[in-house]
Amino acid sequence: MVVQLDNTIELDVVNECGEDTISQRERYRGRFCDKRLDKRAEQISSMLYFNQSSSIHGSTHYESEQKGAYRFFANKQVEEGTLIEAVKERSSYLCADKDVLVLVDTTEFNMKNHHNRLKPDTGIGLTGNNIDLGFFLHTSMVLDSATEAILGLSDVQLWHRSEDKVSKKSGENKSIPIEKKESYKWIKASDDSKLHLSAARSVTMIEDREGDIYEQFARIPDKRTHLIIRSKTNRILSCGRQLYDFLAAQQTAGTYNIDLVHDIDNRKGIEKRIATVEVRYCKVKINKPKHHKRAEIVRQVELYAIEVREHTPGIKKPILWRILTTHQVETYQDAVSVVNKYRLRWYIEQLHRLIKKKGFGIESSELETGWAIRKLTVMILNSSVRIMQLLLAFNNKESQPIEQVFDPGEIKCLEKLNKTLQGKTEKSQNNNNPALLSWATWIIAKLGGWKGYNIRRPPGPISLKKGLDKFNGIYNGWKLALSP
Repeated sequence: MVVQLDNTIELDVVNECGEDTISQRERYRGRFCDKRLDKRAEQISSMLYFNQSSSIHGSTHYESEQKGAYRFFANKQVEEGTLIEAVKERSSYLCADKDVLVLVDTTEFNMKNHHNRLKPDTGIGLTGNNIDLGFFLHTSMVLDSATEAILGLSDVQLWHRSEDKVSKKSGENKSIPIEKKESYKWIKASDDSKLHLSAARSVTMIEDREGDIYEQFARIPDKRTHLIIRSKTNRILSCGRQLYDFLAAQQTAGTYNIDLVHDIDNRKGIEKRIATVEVRYCKVKINKPKHHKRAEIVRQVELYAIEVREHTPGIKKPILWRILTTHQVETYQDAVSVVNKYRLRWYIEQLHRLIKKKGFGIESSELETGWAIRKLTVMILNSSVRIMQLLLAFNNKESQPIEQVFDPGEIKCLEKLNKTLQGKTEKSQNNNNPALLSWATWIIAKLGGWKGYNIRRPPGPISLKKGLDKFNGIYNGWKLALSP
């Protein structure tokens, strides 16, 4: 039997559709000590996973499903922490005996367009501009260091500000214990990730400048836990010199090219280009800041510092990265390896971008309380990670197995689609290994509008989301055609 699924795609249908993966169906089983809530959580998770939308109205087929979803997110028994544990679960065993990288970043959700609808004092507060209402998300995403495959999440934190931070007196913040500061999120993410990823061979936390906190360098590293953090503070070294001057005085170890296409944040106005950079590195000892009074914090920390500096004429914002790490950097190759790991932070930024306006549109959610929107955000993380897994798999001959992302029924449907989407020329063929996720990424990208030539620019996360949206509609129609 041939089924017309849209204006261009026809699939031969045979009765070979499999079940959803066990992990997807059982992710919330026993989580709430209430079988009805467990079942509803499984239904909503599947709905979000396969419809790729934050809209409850747009993702449900029946009014009863819609009402059930609204009740679920409004139910006080459905705790945010329980949903977070469910989202994190898979990474704890997928990391076993692997060297893993943990990409960490913060994003905020601005709900100013819904301030008249959202109920007050329900999980939202002031955002970064101290004017609009919203909440914050701090996410830790786990990658296999050898293959860069995404294994899941190791830590998720959500919070809202209850007061105007600007009202604090100058210098007052320095006397507050780190555990009571918002910046403690970085240390908590590292501590929780160490524990959650205990089966891993090694864990490397990768953070931007906000993570440059002395107490983190003093408390987190051990034999299996490392840090790679971009420097924010021109610290005083044990030799009395300042870090940045000391780094700049080192001899250039080598130069290489960095493709800035994937390091771009358009809001920062960074030009897309191939940048030639100089690399310097050295071992340093940084001193404990004077305002730290806690005796248990060591007075000095030994680290390796790396400087990446661009000298391209006419560039308004040349690259200048100073990176601190606990990894040994004894050679130029060691330094470049650390820099390349740091650059992977682009993926956590893209994950957050997907959840927000251009992807799942969580800032447009129609739920009526901040707590409900935050719970929805946690559940959407699972779907967003799936898109990022596809992104990382593109043209990667060592991408993760396809079974880690798609269930047997979906794979059968992808096999049918692959035959339809391939062209007659060699360049228009899907030449990826069908056992790997890169093969599925090619198909999803084609559905999302990518032209299908490997010499073209790789598909972006938004294109892959569009492709998944289309695939999920096709897959649902395919299953319907197979049903008795």
